[in-house]
This record gives sequence, C-alpha cells and structure tokens, in this order.
Amino acid sequence: MRRATLFVLALAVAAAGAVPAAGGHAHVHDREIEPSGGASALVASGAPTDDAAPPERWNRTYGGDGEDTFADVVRTEDGGFVLAGWTERGGDRDGWVVKVDASGDRQWTRTIGESGTDRLYGVVRTDSGFLLAGRSDRDGGARGWVLSLARDGSTRADRTLGTGAFTAIASGGSDGERYALAGWTRTDAGVGGWLVAVDARGNEDWERAYPAPDGYSSARLKAVAPAPDGGYFLGGDASRDDSDAWALRVGPDGEPAWNRTRGGPGQEAIWAATRSQNSGVVLAGETERGGALDGWVLAYAADGSLAWSQRYGGPERDWLDSAMAVDGGYLFTGGTLTGRVGSADGVVVKTADDGTIRWNRSYGSSAWDKPWPAVETRDGGYLLAGRTEGFGASGKDGWLLRLESDGQSAGTDAASDGTDGQSTTEAGGNDGGDGGGSTSTATPSAAGGITDYTGVLGAVAAGVVAVLLWRRRYRR
Repeated sequence: MRRATLFVLALAVAAAGAVPAAGGHAHVHDREIEPSGGASALVASGAPTDDAAPPERWNRTYGGDGEDTFADVVRTEDGGFVLAGWTERGGDRDGWVVKVDASGDRQWTRTIGESGTDRLYGVVRTDSGFLLAGRSDRDGGARGWVLSLARDGSTRADRTLGTGAFTAIASGGSDGERYALAGWTRTDAGVGGWLVAVDARGNEDWERAYPAPDGYSSARLKAVAPAPDGGYFLGGDASRDDSDAWALRVGPDGEPAWNRTRGGPGQEAIWAATRSQNSGVVLAGETERGGALDGWVLAYAADGSLAWSQRYGGPERDWLDSAMAVDGGYLFTGGTLTGRVGSADGVVVKTADDGTIRWNRSYGSSAWDKPWPAVETRDGGYLLAGRTEGFGASGKDGWLLRLESDGQSAGTDAASDGTDGQSTTEAGGNDGGDGGGSTSTATPSAAGGITDYTGVLGAVAAGVVAVLLWRRRYRR
C-alpha cells in the first residue's frame, strides 16, 4: 500500500513538473494590503497563457545619438498617432512631438524647448489639434508646462504655470471642452498634489493644490482619469520613510470627495489611472513586499471603497505604469526583470474586469526596452510607445511596438475613419535620426514577464486527491 501511494504521488509530482507554465507567466495577487508590520496573502489565480497574446505587426525606433523617449501617445483622426516625450541633445532636454501614420512612417516632428530641462509627459486630442502637458525649467526652476498645437504641429499656445510639474493629462469636464493637468507643486506646506483645469489653448480655468495626507511629508499626483460627473480620479504617491499609494476623487471644481492611501512597510506608488467598468477607477503601479517589487492594481468603487486589488510579479522586479479600459477588462503595460531577454523588457498584461489575467507577454531585445503608454488602434490592436536601447537604436531611442488585435494573425495597417482611441498614459526627441524610423522585430521573452505556478499547484493537488481516493476505495 505505501509503495502504491508513493508511486501515485510521484506520478502527480512528475506531472506537475511537466505542466507548461503557460509561457512562464504567473499571476499572484493580494486582496488586502495590511498596515505597516502586517503581511499580505499571495494567492495563486487561474493560469494565464501568452498563447492568446496578439502577435507583433511591426516595431520601429526613432531618434538620434542622445536620449529620446516617447512618454504618451494619442490616436489621430486619420488613423495615425501623435507621440509626446522628450529628446536630449548637448545636455539639454527638449519637448519632442512626432506624428506618424498607421504604419509608423514619420509625417512631422517638432522639438520645443529652451535651455535646461523641458519634458512632455502627456497628450490629448482637441477639436483643433492637440494639448500637451509636462515640465519646463526655462524660467530657472521647475514649472508646469502646457502646450497647444494645431493638427500640423504648429504652436498655438505655449505657457508655463506655477511651481512644479504636470505629469499627466486627461480630457473631461461637464462641457467636454475642459482638460485636467495633474502633477505636483511646491507650497508653504511642502510638496503636494496639483490639479489645473484649462481650455484647449491652455488658458487656466481653476487650480487646486492637495497637501500631503496626514502623517506624510510630501505627495505627488502622477495619474488622472475623468469621472462620470465631470470630476476626476487622481493617483500618485505619498511619502514619509517610504511611499504609499495615494488615490483621490474630486468633483468638477476640484473639491475632494474622498482621499485614500494604501501601502505597507515597503515602497508603493501609482503611475496610471483609468475609469473602471462600474464608474469607479482602476489604478496601476507597483508594490514592494519582502524586497520584491511587483506590478500592482487597485480598483476603487465610485464611493472610495476598495473593490479589489491584484498583484502581478515573478521572482525579480516587475512594475506597471499604464492602464487602459478595454472591452470586458483592462490592458496594462510596464516592465520586468523576470525572464528578460535584455536588461529590462516591456510587459503587456490583459485582464478581465476583476483583474484576472487573460494573457500576458513580455517583449524585448538584448538591451533595455520599456513601453510606457498604449493606445487602441482602429482595428482593435494596440500600439505601445516608450524607449529602447536595442533594435539598432543609436543610443536611447523612441520605440513603437504595434500589436495585432486579440486572436488575430499578423496583417497590415489600413487607415480608416473612426473615433479616437484611448491612451494609457503616465510618463514615459528630435529631428535627428532617420525620417521614418528604424524597423525591427521585438523578441517575446521565452520565460515571459510574470511567472506562473498555478499549473504546478493544480497538478500536485490533483495527484494528492487521486491518492486519497485510491486508498479509500481499496483500503480494507
């Protein structure tokens, strides 16, 4: 009997070892983040697979010899895209705006800035062109920067506001003609959150400063998403000895409706926000537990109660810094050091509306590769924008990765009329570099970005159950 039991159990363990890890991806999450000193329960979830991940259509790089970064992307009326970020030449960083068609061919480029640091972190479409937000040091210190461009890239307005920086932008407002710029500002009380409402030319409507929550020394907003009533959901981090996630809901005039912090003894931060399927908000970022940094998603209901939270990660560092609502769920992008091809790879995670992984895959070269935002394309695919040091880049180049729609095989782009796609912003240069960008192929990481142990656990459990049933049936 003992030999039979051991034999069946050995078969179960062997079968577990033979179960493929669904592309090497894992999905673990916490349902509750305890206060400092507590512990979080990591629960294995349904086994995701990267077999469902859409294949790559094309991959292109843009830039010159310095540092060139795409921090945000918006789809245009003609099916192309406008990219916003920064370019570095001679020690100075300037704002960088690039317009490409649906195939990634460059149509125009704008480099905008003065001496010092000028960065663009976000872009949205307006009725007459584009509105961009960032940071400029042109006046001797960090100031919020708002830039209005016509459809052809010509400047309509160029303004600096306050003291601080805008790190995210969103359309919104009850009239649909107001835009929200979120970031940080310095006041007599220290560094706190900052929200400014402007029109399509960057003219200020109102501004609000949000001090650090009680018990924290400073706080910064890094994400904004429109709320159903014309207000906004905001996300960022609040700091003391470490940092915790910070979430706010404000009304159409910026008045806070609720204010939440969440975290444990390690480092937590929110980098992106998107409105949830039930009129709440989904926030994406990172959380640290036991020295490991994982991607983290928090979903809050409209009243500020925590609906659910999910943690995604492998044995090394993983993080999420963009979020987008898609049909029946969400799409997140970030980075991973787990199963990487190079020093860091980009990771894309698609989930159901409760955060359960549908598919995830990492993409990279033998160097450093990182997408920041993503936008949905006309045909239901995705365009990722960021920065790469691989794929023939001449330094650090802007990077575009075009994925097919879910379940599609590789095809070709075709421009068609349609509405604007949704961007996944947070933060992510120059006429130098070839006019159309360099094309190459991203390599999906063999081990993927997120390790999955659920197949192993399930097989072991099945083996143990089989042993017990066998013993019960034949035991005398």
